[in-house]
Amino acid sequence: MHQEPLENQQHNQQQNLGDVNLLGDDNNFNLVQGNNNVITFSRTKIIQISVDEIKTREFKQASPYKGLKRFEAGDKDRFFGRDQFLTGLVNELEQTNLLLLLGASGSGKSSVIRAGLISWLSEKWGSRFTALPFTPNQDPFNSLYHTLPDHYKHAEAEFILEGEADTLTQVVNRLKPSEDFCFIFIDQFEELFTIAQADKRDRFIDSLVQLVEELTKTGNRSVKIVATMRADFLDRLSPYSALIQATNKHRPMIAEMQRDELRLAIEQPAAHHGVVFETGLVEEIIKNVQGQAGYLPLLQYTLDLLWETEKETGSLQDRTLNITTYRRLSGVRGALQKHVDLIYSNFQQQEQLAVQRIFLKLVGIGGDEESGTQWRPIRRRANRSEFSDELEQKILTRLINQNLLVSDRPDQSQESIIEIAHEILLTSWSTLKSWIGENRQAIALRNRLNDDVERWQAEKAEDELWSGSKLEQVLELRKDPTFNQVLGGFSPAANQFIDASEGKRDRLLREEKRRIIWQAALVSTSLAIVTGLGGFLWQKQQQYQFTLNFQAAKDNTVTPKIADDLRRNLPNFLNEVDKFADAGKVDEALNNYRQVRIAANNVQKAIVENKKEFPNHLNDEATFQVIFKRAETSLVKVIRKERLPMLEAELKKRNFGNRIGNKPTDFEKQFTEGALKITYEILMRDFGLKADLNNTGRLENDYEANLMPREILEDIEKIWRNSTDGRCGWHVPNSNFSSNINYDPFFKAPACTELQGKAVAGLIFPDSFSISFVEKRLRSVGIVPKAANQSPLNSMN
Repeated sequence: MHQEPLENQQHNQQQNLGDVNLLGDDNNFNLVQGNNNVITFSRTKIIQISVDEIKTREFKQASPYKGLKRFEAGDKDRFFGRDQFLTGLVNELEQTNLLLLLGASGSGKSSVIRAGLISWLSEKWGSRFTALPFTPNQDPFNSLYHTLPDHYKHAEAEFILEGEADTLTQVVNRLKPSEDFCFIFIDQFEELFTIAQADKRDRFIDSLVQLVEELTKTGNRSVKIVATMRADFLDRLSPYSALIQATNKHRPMIAEMQRDELRLAIEQPAAHHGVVFETGLVEEIIKNVQGQAGYLPLLQYTLDLLWETEKETGSLQDRTLNITTYRRLSGVRGALQKHVDLIYSNFQQQEQLAVQRIFLKLVGIGGDEESGTQWRPIRRRANRSEFSDELEQKILTRLINQNLLVSDRPDQSQESIIEIAHEILLTSWSTLKSWIGENRQAIALRNRLNDDVERWQAEKAEDELWSGSKLEQVLELRKDPTFNQVLGGFSPAANQFIDASEGKRDRLLREEKRRIIWQAALVSTSLAIVTGLGGFLWQKQQQYQFTLNFQAAKDNTVTPKIADDLRRNLPNFLNEVDKFADAGKVDEALNNYRQVRIAANNVQKAIVENKKEFPNHLNDEATFQVIFKRAETSLVKVIRKERLPMLEAELKKRNFGNRIGNKPTDFEKQFTEGALKITYEILMRDFGLKADLNNTGRLENDYEANLMPREILEDIEKIWRNSTDGRCGWHVPNSNFSSNINYDPFFKAPACTELQGKAVAGLIFPDSFSISFVEKRLRSVGIVPKAANQSPLNSMN
């Protein structure tokens, strides 16, 4: 859809956003275009006038300050002090279709866009202006869909929910009237890295870049995109080279306000309501906030509290905000803490527990120490229906009325979305900060569970259920009295999910035991033929006992008696598995080699960790290490003979394949046919090493990563490099691996055109959680250089 250049639209007005100058008068702050046409920018400045004159203005008792509520486009008459910065934004936006505004938390990024830029654009374009402001949340496409204004027919916009690479381009081409100006505002862009699902994030960024490229190619200037992001997340853009290129030279940083800007932000809202500050108070406030990180929300909260306190005591009738009241509130640095503590102390003991549960349900944990990134508390949005307890519902309403929480609906609908009013509460209210620190691991696990429960409820798909270590952790947490009291336990839907996961686990265990008994019977029958039916070992009773002991060791239930039995008989068992391999029974051989590795590792671990229980087996640690290595060596031999040639054949045909699956557990639909799929199956499925023990579609821990032998990892690296002239492999060669939390070279490999600029590791293991374990494994075997601060792994290699 072709659009006229921006400056040719809007009759009788020049629309070029550049060359902006500022003019001030008593009431207005204006933009002057190059043709000297004046466009009202906003009411942002009252020229220095006397206190007496301000007091003659209309007296408005309602507070002009926002507290912890965010600024919106309708708040332009409350928003002051950012005129110079806003002018720069307008000029810069004329030069690009996409602008990424960076700044610290609490620096006013969102406010300057909502109350400044959107407000001005709305006045400028009138009825032909459409703003699409949204935050990414778990699914940025879903968030965009639900922010569409009423004049966009939602039935015609349902394609947005599919979340394809061309979705944003289609939004412009199919939904936006050709004569309208559309402003897309992606607030809190960092949520793509803290909350959004990995596949949704990647497709959204691809879609955003595609839209920008299309706008540039067609010269369409009727669509502008601005995103705001915390500056400390800038390094998260590293894997997205196209996005970096699209925002190159257009990533302005919003700095702290200067003294004169702060004075405007403090004085002017009150002045417009006919109220002044006592002499010296503004200087004291400025002194209090300067040098304090993220002070703007604290400043707004304190000024609003100061105003409301003066109004309640009747002091506001003299139209002056007083120093004594400000100091009694503990100033900017202490007002929020003191006031929230007061609100909390007014609740009864059971109500305080409900307050704690409510806040902790609205907290997420960004980052993950296990994945190598520093954890941080973040706000989490929740449906009101998550707060099922009657007391919680009552307290929820009170907290919303106290402006500590916000709801997207004025009523008490169970479908309304609740969140903490501002992230500053997470760090400035010491009580909440302490709660989060004490419970962060449980919070992270619970929220991760809730996300999976939501997906499971849609289809009741069994492959969405949990297994392995995740399931065991959540089962333990469900029994924890502290978790149930402090965090309110799991929701009914989550408990249903956990029960279903436990049922699936038990069923699979029963099936596995039956299979092992049957398979071991086949092997033992073969041994009986070789050694004679009268052999001392393979009598029926001994055969059955060995099968049970073998299964117990795999289940990590090891006793000294089991260790004795397996020490004697696992070597003989391996001899028979070798015969399977020699006879071409590849699947049976691979499965048994894998099972022996697991059993041997578990017995060795039991001996090392429980020396008192195994006093006569200390020398057996080395024996089981030998058994483990023998099974692994045989496993490597079979894979090299039977599987790796298949990978080489696909690469020789230049059939690289591609990743297409969105659900990690949808194993058959992860890849198109080709080399990537074979690589994945060699590493993760029964076809090869089966490192994915828990069938989650990703690596859950170091143990699973260590089930990938060094030889196979090296072979795969060599095969991919040789087949692509060195361009494609596990990671970008010669990358900076000085830090063990730098995962970028495992995701993006610009030279690997065969895989669309992506590294093999990032396609096989598409999330940073799995990559964290892959990276350590590749370091431990020498494929990636060890970082200076990387310690050796204490697991079998």
